[in-house]
Amino acid sequence: MLSTRSSLSQRLTRRQFTTLSTMSFLSLMASGAGAVVAYPQLKHLMRMSHSFKLGTTFSQLQCEYLNLDYQETFRQICDLGFHRIRLCSYWNEVEPIENQYDFSVLDWLLEESDRRGLEVILTVGMKAPRWPEFHFPHWLEVQQDTRNTTQPIDDNREIAERTLRFVDRVIHHTRTAQSVRYWQVENEPFARMEITGDRFLSPEFMRQEVELVRSLALPQQKVVLTNAIGLPTYIEEDEQAFQNSLALADAIGINVYTRVPDGHDGYLEPGESYWKKLKDWQEVMRRNRIEAWIAEAQAEPWEPNQLVAMNDIHYPSASPERITELISMVKNLGYRTVMLWGCEYWYWHQRNGRDHWWQAIQNLVEV
Repeated sequence: MLSTRSSLSQRLTRRQFTTLSTMSFLSLMASGAGAVVAYPQLKHLMRMSHSFKLGTTFSQLQCEYLNLDYQETFRQICDLGFHRIRLCSYWNEVEPIENQYDFSVLDWLLEESDRRGLEVILTVGMKAPRWPEFHFPHWLEVQQDTRNTTQPIDDNREIAERTLRFVDRVIHHTRTAQSVRYWQVENEPFARMEITGDRFLSPEFMRQEVELVRSLALPQQKVVLTNAIGLPTYIEEDEQAFQNSLALADAIGINVYTRVPDGHDGYLEPGESYWKKLKDWQEVMRRNRIEAWIAEAQAEPWEPNQLVAMNDIHYPSASPERITELISMVKNLGYRTVMLWGCEYWYWHQRNGRDHWWQAIQNLVEV
């Protein structure tokens, strides 16, 4: 995540997380905070817990970027056998013209999810997964200053009111879908991120938005909020965001990226206190009877100056082996839902005759 600091070395985006080095893992294992489990042991570990849920985030926007048919891609991803899938109600897609709504894409995705018996997390609000995250429709960008970074973006009451109206419309339209189990309200709403132009939302607006969602949701549907954690350890803004979410959510998802460029010639990686904070947060959520999730677990490369790294087959920032280790790590820390990030990327490789990612994810899901 980005903090509010100004320099590149101090301001870290939500994807700027790296896995522990071998020495870090050994130290962490010795301290009892966690351990890496080899793949056969991971299979045993996952079988031991019937409550463990493995899922992914699907983005029709990313399919368009990768020149993939979103329906074909979604069917193939569903065939892998995930328990849960996160879908996105992109404002610019659903309301492309002011007061004119188009739910055709979202309706198809939900109908397919219903048919397959999936548990769906549906994002609502102005901010949703995948760049640029603030998916404002063009007509709103023309009317309002959507680039303001000096104050929470919801300080613009017109944007705030139109967002609430949009959320109301989405929930009214989709809440009876059998697959919808969770509403994710915004995406990392409290974080100031470089990749989103430092724009952020206020706790007061989030409280208002969550109250609206709860008033519209069906009794069996829950609210999830997502947060991140800084490098090399958490920063005060991360803790404050977690506390804000703790007061509002039924489930909290932490976004964990395990290796990203440092802006020079290397990759950033967390210190041991990073993993300790993840464990501390899990324990707080358990005591408060809040579901502890990893909302995004990096299973897609993040390389310098590339929105998606597609030129090569293998990259230092992500591999099937690394995601296997990460799942083991966070499961040992007590997280019972892990949502893998990058399903469109795996399928893009599969379509291009490279099955290393696809086969690895298939093996993990079949556990």
